[in-house]
Amino acid sequence: MTTATARGFTSEEIRAWLGLPAGGGTREYRGAASDSRHVRGGELFVAIPGERVHGADFLEQAADAGARGAIVETGRERHDLPLEYFPVEDPVAALGTVAKGARKRTSARVIAITGSSGKTTVKEMVALAVGDARNVYRTAGNLNSQVGLPLTILGAPDGAEVWVLEIGASEPGEIARLAAIASPDDAIVTTVGPAHLEAFGTEARVLEEKLDLARGAAPTGYVVVGELPDALPRAARAIRADTIVAGLGPECDVRPERATVGGERISFERAGVSFELGVGGVHHLRDALIAVAIAEAIGVPSTAIAGGLARYAPVGHRGAVVSIGRLTVLADCYNANPESFRAALAQCRDRYAGRRLAAFAGSMLELGDHEAEAHRAVAREIVDAGFAVVAATGAFAEGAVAATDEEVEVIAAVDPEDARSPFLSSLRGDEVVLVKGSRGARLERVLDWLEEAFGTADGHDPEDAA
Repeated sequence: MTTATARGFTSEEIRAWLGLPAGGGTREYRGAASDSRHVRGGELFVAIPGERVHGADFLEQAADAGARGAIVETGRERHDLPLEYFPVEDPVAALGTVAKGARKRTSARVIAITGSSGKTTVKEMVALAVGDARNVYRTAGNLNSQVGLPLTILGAPDGAEVWVLEIGASEPGEIARLAAIASPDDAIVTTVGPAHLEAFGTEARVLEEKLDLARGAAPTGYVVVGELPDALPRAARAIRADTIVAGLGPECDVRPERATVGGERISFERAGVSFELGVGGVHHLRDALIAVAIAEAIGVPSTAIAGGLARYAPVGHRGAVVSIGRLTVLADCYNANPESFRAALAQCRDRYAGRRLAAFAGSMLELGDHEAEAHRAVAREIVDAGFAVVAATGAFAEGAVAATDEEVEVIAAVDPEDARSPFLSSLRGDEVVLVKGSRGARLERVLDWLEEAFGTADGHDPEDAA
């Protein structure tokens, strides 16, 4: 995988892409930043208007950090600073336009990934699956938005043969806009579920939104989708008859000949090649098969795919297994919707049979009118999954009261801080503990509480449990 310096673009190119008058500066830029604290030198600063602050208020800090120029709203330039300016009406749209121009200039193969859950995991797995055979550049973290995706494209280094880009959506039409910027050769849709229903209204609309990425893929490229839900493969094949479906079912184009799923490891065989990854759960098996499908499609040898996937390790607080004292903790503090919760519950229930289970559940955000119903349903499923202790916080607090079972200790508290002491007191110290909620619930602090009470974490590097 490549970590070289961004390939660069010039003043003349920026002006041409934005339709600005020719002339002016003749500077060369290496990457872009929308936060003055992230300017490393030689970059283009994008002064984005915000609800509380305006990026133009930080032009001086960006210049001091080494920015060479700035995209800025017309009239917000600071001519006392040594910056070259590209004045526009909408800096976010202009950033996308510049990134689109830079994308068209490259010969790199672009693999774009979206989905209601699992896209960050699949992005990392795809980069590894391809990376032993090709020079790969991938999205850092989850920079998948109208700002994050263009910044990722503009940061692409020279020499990268394959870009693996994550694409997200929080409002209708966003996938199509981002696909137009990224112009992907290949498209991956991991799964579709009830995420961002506040913006989309129904799961059917979420499905249509995600499939805009398949519509945006090059005719000469590949479309790969997961097998769940059933509507996803059907709808994808209606758009592209050559869609590759990856999963475990008999109708899948890419599936294992045999597979073993453990709590902390998965392994499978395909075409005589053995694959093994240090993460547990059937959802991670499905994610790995999606990565295998696209890597095989673009011609990566199976042995190279297996070698790359063997190095997969979760990043961030996104659902790998952490040992804290004698506790086994499954932590996913970034992603939560009903589908990903069910996957995590299944992992705990099926792979840790005989162990005492505990859960610290935080709100699933952006579900709109479905929020109360979804939290009640998942609360009931947590209880039915055999958890002995459940801390139901945020939007789970009300639904958990109705879900109370005599054999389950339910701690209902809107504020997670209020659940801290009773939850810790209810643990014996040898449980399997699921800690899961959306990023806004800030449940990473629960791991700190567990460390304080039961010991230091070992392997504190989780990834996406969806």
